[in-house]
Amino acid sequence: MRVGEYLFKRLKALGVRHTFGIPGDFVLPLYQALERTSIKPIVVTHEPSAGFAADAYARIKGLGVALVTYGAGALNMVNAIAQAYAERSPVLVVSGAPEIQDRRLDALVHHKVRTFESQLIVYQEITCAAAALNDPRTALEEIDRVLDAISRRKRPGYLEIPRDVVFATGARSQRAGLPARRPDPAALREVMGEVVARLNRSRRPVIYAGVEIERFGLMRKLVRLAEKLNLPVVTSMDGKTVFPETHRNFVGIYMGRVGSPEARQVVERSDCVLMLGALLTDVSTGLFTARVDQASLISASSEEVSVSFHRYPDVNLVELVQFLLTTRAVKRRALRIPRRRRAALAAPPGSLTTRAIVEELNTFLAPGRFTVVSDVGDCMYACVDLRTDTFLGPGYYNSMGFAVPAAIAAELAWPGRRPVALVGDGGFQMTGMDLGTAKAHGLRPIVILFNNGGFATMQAIAGKKPYFRVAPWDYVGIAESVGGRGVRVQSRATFRVALAEALRSRSAFLIEATLSPTDISPAWARIADEIRSRLYAGSTRTKGVG
Repeated sequence: MRVGEYLFKRLKALGVRHTFGIPGDFVLPLYQALERTSIKPIVVTHEPSAGFAADAYARIKGLGVALVTYGAGALNMVNAIAQAYAERSPVLVVSGAPEIQDRRLDALVHHKVRTFESQLIVYQEITCAAAALNDPRTALEEIDRVLDAISRRKRPGYLEIPRDVVFATGARSQRAGLPARRPDPAALREVMGEVVARLNRSRRPVIYAGVEIERFGLMRKLVRLAEKLNLPVVTSMDGKTVFPETHRNFVGIYMGRVGSPEARQVVERSDCVLMLGALLTDVSTGLFTARVDQASLISASSEEVSVSFHRYPDVNLVELVQFLLTTRAVKRRALRIPRRRRAALAAPPGSLTTRAIVEELNTFLAPGRFTVVSDVGDCMYACVDLRTDTFLGPGYYNSMGFAVPAAIAAELAWPGRRPVALVGDGGFQMTGMDLGTAKAHGLRPIVILFNNGGFATMQAIAGKKPYFRVAPWDYVGIAESVGGRGVRVQSRATFRVALAEALRSRSAFLIEATLSPTDISPAWARIADEIRSRLYAGSTRTKGVG
């Protein structure tokens, strides 16, 4: 079978129906091979958009594909794929490359950097498996190896395919799928016995769920587990919506001192925290203000389980969740689930603020109808108080530019749900022109643009600075120029009307929400206070904060 044909046959079997990218001369043979399949190429405005879109598609479908050219294409996408690696998103990057037969050491080929291997070396740093398919005899086996690694580790992989290899015939792959992982029986008995004992003797256990619950397909099992044991559930920011936020056992997002006060109370008073698939990053821990005693912690990830100070590398998250669902040894609790203090969130009735936008969205977002996608910035941290059932956002790596491309991918991956993209003015100026891509493919994202005229999150930390200003654009005009619709709103009442109008719209719809330059969400106010206390602790006595 030809190399390109085999690759796209494998991708289709894995559920891929779209790729994201921009054609270039070194990748044209791959696009030609793609034409012979039912997989549809989505051409975006810029390679970073391709990476962000493939990442979002992967989070929903289990695998996303970015198809780009050599050098100027693939290297332009490094940041987006670095984010996918950091956030454990199973993306495959497929890059074209110059022909093998023309590769002389002194050949100055366009898009080449230092050597013909430079791009491969870069991608080896941000993927779990990478291969240059320079030899058709091993190409099919290498494709299988990289795809197996992506599936197993839920991180990006990379394939580089020279132009003269795409239509070459490859040797049959001898690599069967990896056998199912079998935990060590002795380790399994020991860790499960310790987990059962710890849970049963605890008085205030809580489940703290993170992003790996979604990546490994455990969301429904998590609901069953919480209901079986009747435990309160908190999530991390990057794990938002891995547990239904309308469920009676859901408490809030735990981020130490800067997240939900109710979640903080439940976690930090607990004598047994069952941490499932959560990553203890600076973001998820509220700049490391989380206070979880390791002696009271049961932690399960895709790589190991630990109970207090005992580590079990031969047992993982999937195995622990399955055990807890099937065992009768853990007792069910009759615990009171704390209720959220909604009155504390209320914004003034007439003003349009970040808090007011979240409150209106909490009413607007009917379960099962929308996918909320957020860029980084206050639009994302405001979502600590947003209640929805599906959420995508760069909750750990925090790269700007994610929302609009991700909204496109979300609608393609999940056409029954309409995407609602939350983005700041700075983030929109990076990738917002992909509203035109949405129009080209008949997609209907609702884009809510938080226009405060600058980087308000930075201003909340360091004060007013000229370099925090964002150039004013006619965002409504831009949306209309690419075939969408748009409105500009300045009050809570007009924002509510705009949401209703957007819902009726049959095209991409942008709502430009005009905010005060000093408006920030309650969550970011707490984060900014924390950062200021660290940045200026030693300098305020001599220089001031300024």
